[in-house]
Amino acid sequence: MISIPGFQLSSVSSGVKKSGKKDLALIFSDVPAKAAAVFTTNIVKAAPVILGQERIKQGLCQAIVVNSGIANAFTGTSGYQNAVQTTKNISASLGIEESLVIPSSTGLIGGPLPVAKIKKAIPNLISKLGPGGVEEAAKAIMTTDKFPKFAVRKLKIGKKEGTIAAIGKGAGMICPNMATMLCFIITDININKTTLKKALVNSVDNSFNKIIVDGDTSTNDSVIMLSNGVLDNNEITLKSSHYSKFENVLTDLNTEIAEMIVKDGEGATKVVKIDVQGARTVKEAEKIARTVGNSLLVKTAFFGEDPNWGRILAAAGRAGVMFNPDKVEMFFDDKRVIKNGAQFQAESKFAPVFKKPKFTVTIKLKEGNAESYVITSDLSHEYVSINSEYRT
Repeated sequence: MISIPGFQLSSVSSGVKKSGKKDLALIFSDVPAKAAAVFTTNIVKAAPVILGQERIKQGLCQAIVVNSGIANAFTGTSGYQNAVQTTKNISASLGIEESLVIPSSTGLIGGPLPVAKIKKAIPNLISKLGPGGVEEAAKAIMTTDKFPKFAVRKLKIGKKEGTIAAIGKGAGMICPNMATMLCFIITDININKTTLKKALVNSVDNSFNKIIVDGDTSTNDSVIMLSNGVLDNNEITLKSSHYSKFENVLTDLNTEIAEMIVKDGEGATKVVKIDVQGARTVKEAEKIARTVGNSLLVKTAFFGEDPNWGRILAAAGRAGVMFNPDKVEMFFDDKRVIKNGAQFQAESKFAPVFKKPKFTVTIKLKEGNAESYVITSDLSHEYVSINSEYRT
C-alpha cells in the first residue's frame, strides 16, 4: 500500500458516470499544505481550472476534489458556481476553509456538473478517507484510460526519508503545451512555496511537456502539487543542497506518469522517443522533434511497424529549421539507418526495431551541440473508433 505521511485519499461512485464506476476522488492533507500548480494554456478553460487558478495564488491547499465523467467546461456562470458549490460542500464536511479546497473535473465538455449527486456522495467520500487509497483514487479519475496511473518515489533529506507520490489520468487530447491531462502530486517533504513552484514548473517542462498523442490541448489540464511538510526536515529552498535532488526525483516521477499516458494513448501500441541531437539551439531541436512526433504519416508508420525513414526525415525538413540534409544521421535504437543523408544499411537490419512496443528514433543534425526530445505514440484504427464513439 502506498502511504504518504499526513495525507488521506478516498474514492466513491457518485453517479456522475452512468456505468456506476467510481467517479469522485478526494485528496486531503491533515494540515494546510503549500501548493503550486500548472494549468492549461488553452484560452477555453473549464470552470474548475478558473477557480483553481484563483485559489492557488495563496500558495496553500488542504483538499483536492476530482470528478470524472463531466468536464464542467463551456458551462458559463452556472458551471463556475457549481464548482464553487462543490468546494463549499467539501469544506463544510471537512471543517476547513473553503479557500483551501481546489476542484478538478474531467470528461465530456458541455454538460452541467451534477452537484446534487456529488453532494449526496460527499459523506461517504469523507468516511472512506484513509492513509492508502492511491490506486483507487487513480481509478476514479479515469475517463478513456485503460489503466490507473500512479507512482511513488522515496527521497533522503538528511537523515530523514520523504515520500513523493502522484496520480494521473490521460489517454487522448495529449500534446505538450502544458500536459493535456490531470496529475496530482503529494509529498510530506518540507519545501518553501517559491521553490515548490519552480521545481514543479521545471519538472512539467521536462516530463508532461514532452509527450504527444494527438496534437490536441484540453480545457481542463491541471498539474497540482501539495507539500504538507510533516517530514519536518529543514525547509528546502533554491539554495539548499537538496534542491537539485528534489527536482530530479520529481521529474523522474512525473516522467513515469507521462510515459504511462503515452502508452495508454487511445488505441496506442507504441511509445516512441524522438531524440534530436546536434542542433544549433534547444528550441530548434525541440521544434524538429515536435514536428516529427506530431506527423500523422510518421505515427501511422509506427502503427504499421513500417520503418519508413523517409517520412521521418520529410517531417524534420518541414519543421522550419535550417540544416544540411547531407550531414544527417539517424538511428532506430542503436541501428544506424542514415549516414550523411543516405540509407546506411539494408532495411532488414533495422526494421525489427519497429516491432518493439517501445523504441527511440535519434536524429543527428551535426549543426551544433543542442538536444531535445519528445515522447509520442502511434496512431491506430482504435484511436478513430474510440474518439468517434466517445459521446455515444
